[in-house]
Amino acid sequence: MTVRIRRDVYALPSGDQTLDFYRRAIDILRQRPLSDPTSWWWIGAVHGQPGFTPPPGSAGFWDRCQHQTWYFLPWHRGYLAAMEATVAKVIRDDLGGPDDWALPYWNYSESQAVNPDARNLPPAFRNPNMADGTPNALFAPRSADAAGDVGLREADVQLGALTEPEFTPASGFNPGFGGPRTGFSHFGSASGALEQVPHNVVHVRIDGWMIDPNTAAFDPIFWLHHCNIDRLWEEWRTADPSHTNPADPAWRTDLSFRLHDADGQPFSFTCADMEDTTQVMGGYRYDTLPAPAATMAGDITPGEPEMADLGLIPELAGASDGPVELSGARTRTPVAMQTEGLGRSFTESALPSPIKVYLRLEEVTGTGVPADFDIMVDLEGDDQPPMAVGILTTFGVANASDPSADHGGAGLTQVYDITEAAERLNLTTETAPQVQVTFDRVEQRAVTEAAFPEIEGLTMPTRSEPTIRVGRIAIYFE
Repeated sequence: MTVRIRRDVYALPSGDQTLDFYRRAIDILRQRPLSDPTSWWWIGAVHGQPGFTPPPGSAGFWDRCQHQTWYFLPWHRGYLAAMEATVAKVIRDDLGGPDDWALPYWNYSESQAVNPDARNLPPAFRNPNMADGTPNALFAPRSADAAGDVGLREADVQLGALTEPEFTPASGFNPGFGGPRTGFSHFGSASGALEQVPHNVVHVRIDGWMIDPNTAAFDPIFWLHHCNIDRLWEEWRTADPSHTNPADPAWRTDLSFRLHDADGQPFSFTCADMEDTTQVMGGYRYDTLPAPAATMAGDITPGEPEMADLGLIPELAGASDGPVELSGARTRTPVAMQTEGLGRSFTESALPSPIKVYLRLEEVTGTGVPADFDIMVDLEGDDQPPMAVGILTTFGVANASDPSADHGGAGLTQVYDITEAAERLNLTTETAPQVQVTFDRVEQRAVTEAAFPEIEGLTMPTRSEPTIRVGRIAIYFE
């Protein structure tokens, strides 16, 4: 079978039928009963389900998405490939389409100088009805205006994640590019850099079904979004020979996941099965990236010390007095730095690698519709404007706050490398400043509602204003 080519949705030539086949296939999959593992409803419920009455056989297949974990990328790769294979089978067998149909990706991070429309929802997804008045299966409730603008800013789609040197750092403090080492994690604690931005932020900006993990996969744009996230994993891996996937058997082979193929038959896969895209469900690659190398698993050079062996365990340098409630448009709170036991500036370190400074938001819990916050830091009493250091994105916060979940409702943890800001602020332990951390809530656009297709036993979640609480704001030196 020919390896499928996943292409940029905005680079599809005029008259291309990729999205038209996608729309028509969704119409067919929506007609299948909830109990059919190849139905649109079953496939969406694998990620999370909003209130379906689970049919027989769904146990162990529904509510299985992996988040805040080093399994985030490989699990979603398998999920994406299985769904793509199901749609492709419908296109080939029911619609008489091509054998090599592949999902396109939405490259919202492309420079607007190259593609001014890059951050806008692709046109095929914008209108509730087709030209002939029939419903458009690619439409869903979203925050997009008529031009497809969902409010994505440059900071929301920046690709700083691609500069992360390690998939999962050995220290376990920084979740790295791919996420922290965990066991099975439907929702966990800390997001990897790529999961945090742009993945989580794009979910929240689009809003509608996409803002809730329990409804996100029912929106057809979910799959183009995750196709792009999968592409960025490949871009990171091929950008530098040192960018390698974990070699640890705990990641590669020790945990397996279950899905259904295009014929509705169950199958299992491990992360190792997901490393070479040309071997995943018939094989695929991306239009602008080289074919995967023969081996992609990471390895530690014999005799090379791991980070933990170098003594680079982050040290607490300051923390907030207690929990912080994020209310209103802006929340500003102090973080007192320690004055004892840290007598040296981070720039004067003699450790084998440069000292890093991290801002860590711990035990972020909440309810209601997720909200994002721009984070800024400055020093108390200085005459400089606050410096932006990242985005607190709360996609999945309600799931992570559920006390009945695997992690007992401990909430999210987000880590930001603020070394550059610390240097510019002259943040040293000698001066022992009081750091001010500011959270500016990002305004969400109004959602264009669309009726969820009638499904027996479905109860859609109600929307409510967010309540977000940060258990502790901490600054660490490494």
